[in-house]
Amino acid sequence: MRCGMERDEEIMMRGTKQEMPGFRFRLLRPEKKRELWNPDFELLFLLRGSGRVSYEDGEVHNLPMGSIFAINRFQICDLDLDEDGLALSLCVSAEMIDSFHIKLLKCEVKCQSFFYMEDKQEKFDLIRRDMARIFLEMYKNNEEQPIYMKSRVTALLEDLLFYFTSGEKVEQGRGGRERIQRASDYILQHCREEITLEDLADHLYLSRAYISRSFPQYFGVSFREYVTQVRLAHAVQEMHSGATLTEIAYHNGFVNETAMIRAFRKYRGMTPSEYRKQMEYTVKQREKKGKEREEAAGDHDIFQSLLQYAAVTEQEIETINESAVSVTAAVNGRKPRVAGHWKRVINAGYAASVLNREVQDELEQLVQELGYELIRVKGILDDDMCVLRRNMWGEIQFCWNYIDEVIDFILSTGAKPLLEFGHMPLLLAKTDPGRTMRPALSSSPRDLAEWRMLIKNLMEHLRERYGINQMRRWIFNPWISGDVITIDGGDEFFETWKASYEEMKRVSPDLVTCLSFGLGPEEHLKAFIETMKEKECVPEIFAFRSFGTVIYGEEEEKMNLIQNNESVNMIVSRDPDFLRNRGEKVKGLLQKAGLGALPVLVDECSSNIWQRDLCNDTCYKAAWLFKNLLENEEALQGIAYFSVNDRLDEVFPARETYHGGFGLFTMNGIPKAVCTALRLLGRMGSRLVKRGDGYFISTEPEKNQSQIYLYNYVHYDMLYRYRHAVNISRTDRYRVFNMGEIRTFSVKLTGLEPGKYCLRLYKVTKEHGSSYDAWVRMGAPERMNRMERAMLCHSADPEYRVWEQETDPEGSLTVQERLEPHETALIEVEQIL
Repeated sequence: MRCGMERDEEIMMRGTKQEMPGFRFRLLRPEKKRELWNPDFELLFLLRGSGRVSYEDGEVHNLPMGSIFAINRFQICDLDLDEDGLALSLCVSAEMIDSFHIKLLKCEVKCQSFFYMEDKQEKFDLIRRDMARIFLEMYKNNEEQPIYMKSRVTALLEDLLFYFTSGEKVEQGRGGRERIQRASDYILQHCREEITLEDLADHLYLSRAYISRSFPQYFGVSFREYVTQVRLAHAVQEMHSGATLTEIAYHNGFVNETAMIRAFRKYRGMTPSEYRKQMEYTVKQREKKGKEREEAAGDHDIFQSLLQYAAVTEQEIETINESAVSVTAAVNGRKPRVAGHWKRVINAGYAASVLNREVQDELEQLVQELGYELIRVKGILDDDMCVLRRNMWGEIQFCWNYIDEVIDFILSTGAKPLLEFGHMPLLLAKTDPGRTMRPALSSSPRDLAEWRMLIKNLMEHLRERYGINQMRRWIFNPWISGDVITIDGGDEFFETWKASYEEMKRVSPDLVTCLSFGLGPEEHLKAFIETMKEKECVPEIFAFRSFGTVIYGEEEEKMNLIQNNESVNMIVSRDPDFLRNRGEKVKGLLQKAGLGALPVLVDECSSNIWQRDLCNDTCYKAAWLFKNLLENEEALQGIAYFSVNDRLDEVFPARETYHGGFGLFTMNGIPKAVCTALRLLGRMGSRLVKRGDGYFISTEPEKNQSQIYLYNYVHYDMLYRYRHAVNISRTDRYRVFNMGEIRTFSVKLTGLEPGKYCLRLYKVTKEHGSSYDAWVRMGAPERMNRMERAMLCHSADPEYRVWEQETDPEGSLTVQERLEPHETALIEVEQIL
């Protein structure tokens, strides 16, 4: 199922503020007929399948996959794709051609690869390469360097001019183009009627002689031939219907069936009946391939056939851009406290997972090392927690053993629980709206009284076991996140939440509650907050989730979203500051509602909603963590990374260790690069010195220590944000990002006590601190023994360097460090006593 978009999706080249004029890409599918002519110059590449093309001379040419061909401005060209066919079109405007290659406007481009054998494709491969590189620049979204995209288009035009032009055409003025375009529009609107040259002349207030001359000049065919080809194009579309040939002929302006047959023979090289038989045969052949093959040939790799030509030759190696960042920071004087809200909450995942010894070990390590205050657990009422059943008389019985084990463990670490009361047990559920691999039902209760009884009994049990004083230090989320508002309606969501809330407050009005909004767009968030206030469901803490995603179509780009079973059908936002901007929107809406005093917590946070995002295992995630936690740690009262371990069981468990799960650790306990980065954040000082783009400096005055955090974050490119996995594999995962740059940071610390200092560098790179990259160097084994797993655990240690450096007499010290894209670093500066 496709995501509600036009089948000839346009993929626009966009700058930072406005659409970049002059050229655009679009996908052409068999369901959406391409226009017969175009005022722009057009280059087409057949990405998949096969088809046919015919020009004004009526000759039909077969198109195999990989064909590339040019269509000149105003040239009549009829493209007919088979059912599985898919073509990429690049349109370049006359204005852009005029600004770069005015000569090209006067020439006819004869670039048609389908005329030549495979061993005669060298010149066409140059054009394929040029087109691939333009597309590569576009989806890498290099907004700050639009000149690169224009230079790619210029290279294409130069190659076309040099290799594929022959002779000059008569120059066509702007006024003539506009008049002939009006003529074409009139024919397209009235092609099913009788159209004469006199009718057209009267409509346009032009002479018959002028129109007769203009059609061959602009379209290469006479007025009558053009009308016939327009009618034929519409008739071809109706051949897919059950209409008879006679009905199709009359419906599309032919005087009779015979006239349509003559047109088919002239311009298609076959009769309508032969065309239908060919079409039916193609459909049957496609059906024979079966659904599995059809899915395998889906849109996830449609651009690979083109992008393979974008490879850079040894003579054309391009160096990555470099930039310098100069920072001066005074460490002396009064400094504000570091909020440290990033380490308030850690996500343990589902309650059943916390019963796993390996997950417990990981949580215990992180709480001890980083000092997390709260461990968040969801799914405490899921059916795998065995909380209730009906006996043989239909009475409900409760069992809290597993919930007790989870809470006991959390308390044993020194942390406090943040408990989300969900999901709905099957015995109480009103509906079964579908579930993941887990027994997690996002349904309202069939009987609200039974739900109240469940919460009432659980809260009374917790009071008896742990005491009210202990529980007042916890956080309770009475029901699951507001995503359910789209499942059973806002009223039922808030009724369920409020019923739980009232039972909790009945135990003690001092208990701290939380209400969480999910992943919906801003208008849903606004309605959610308004309803929350209207229904008097105002908690002590407001929470939201951030996976960097937006609803398909919410952003203006048009690209086909690849759907799968491992993610919600949402795209990754093009905004690298999504978390910060989302947080500001939430706080702004709460302020407007008169609830600005509510603390705001992010109860689940990651870079993508996709549970098989292979980038989750790489250094990219370390840079993402540094950026989002360091830039938002003060603005939000908690940022809970999701989740501690890949073991979520929302989708089929993966065979591969590095399968792109959400976790800080793999399923078998190997720390990823993101975990290494998180541990480095644990060395942060208590006072903030300075923060900015790519850096965060803290200090610990009592110990004469300063900490310099550096990061070089690069966002996903457009193709991957829509889950086109053409440029990623199990062992090559760094080609799905925007064009980054090397950043050299020069940090000058002033206000130090003059003397000698010890500097320690901790750095996460592909060579150090990333267990995934170590696994690739190891040979990427599918199965690993205990020794190999232990080696990978050690490979998660960051690069480490230590040296001594003296300040200048004024107490200043300068540190420099060079970061490749996705790298992170911590430099500790400590005075030697």
